[in-house]
Amino acid sequence: MQTINTNLKTSSSVIIDSNVHKKHNRKRNWMGWFFILPGLLVHILAVTIPAVMSFYLPFTEWNGLNTPKFIGIANFIEAFQDSVVFTALFNNIKWTLFWITIPLIFAFLVAYLLRKVNKGQTLYQATYFSTSIITVTVAGQIWFWIYNPFSGINFYLDKAGLGFLEVPGLTIPAIALFSVLFADMWKGFGTNVIWLLAAMTQTDKSLEEAAKIEGANRYQILRHVFLPQLRPTLTVITLLTILGSFGAFEMVYVMTAGGPAHSTETLSTYYYSLSTTGRRAGYASAVALFQTFIAIFIIIAFAYIRKKKGWDV
Repeated sequence: MQTINTNLKTSSSVIIDSNVHKKHNRKRNWMGWFFILPGLLVHILAVTIPAVMSFYLPFTEWNGLNTPKFIGIANFIEAFQDSVVFTALFNNIKWTLFWITIPLIFAFLVAYLLRKVNKGQTLYQATYFSTSIITVTVAGQIWFWIYNPFSGINFYLDKAGLGFLEVPGLTIPAIALFSVLFADMWKGFGTNVIWLLAAMTQTDKSLEEAAKIEGANRYQILRHVFLPQLRPTLTVITLLTILGSFGAFEMVYVMTAGGPAHSTETLSTYYYSLSTTGRRAGYASAVALFQTFIAIFIIIAFAYIRKKKGWDV
């Protein structure tokens, strides 16, 4: 009888301890929710609701102030008939092709040469990276001044009797986009130099030494030993560059705002101007959604290539 009472007391004690433990866990969980609640509310209001609305607004006629009016797919039909949308898309493609070739190759060469420098490497790194810490607004204004025919380099060339060397810069639609691209490259390629240099310092030098002993020349070492080790970094840089190029906005807006005659227009600058000065937020949302689908397509294509090639990034 005494043993049975003892077992009952032990069981009751275990049940009570278990209930207390559950109660303590519930209290701790509620405390966790209490602490994340302010941030969660801000995220819902600032990110979740606008993100959900961005899938509805493209189907509405809305000037940004009144109540959105549902109009079906009319905005998408208009977007496919809008020549400026295609001009902006082609400019984004040009922007992408430029950034994944000239600045990336240039950054690779600079990083490769810096890797050989033993003295003052940090100084060289700081020099190349210095332009990347300048804000886009300042960098854009610097190059806007340089291209200015009344106060920039062209002005002084003309004054010195070297007018034949003048570069029209932003005034001729055919070359305006490349003038903006050059300014954007000046500002941003230093970041790629630092990334690539960091990756190059992590490569296995014993593989290069082994290749030299086997009689491989510099080109063979670069192609078959060095580049494969940099593939993860180059892949990530390329993917981020492509995604960033299709979202190009700041430098274009600061220097030309899409002009002259939409020659430097990108999808981002176009739907920004539509939603602000154009007061067509609904149509702008349709163009922005089109841009989002492009980004999703790029990510899916990258995931497919990554899986097919067996890449580990």
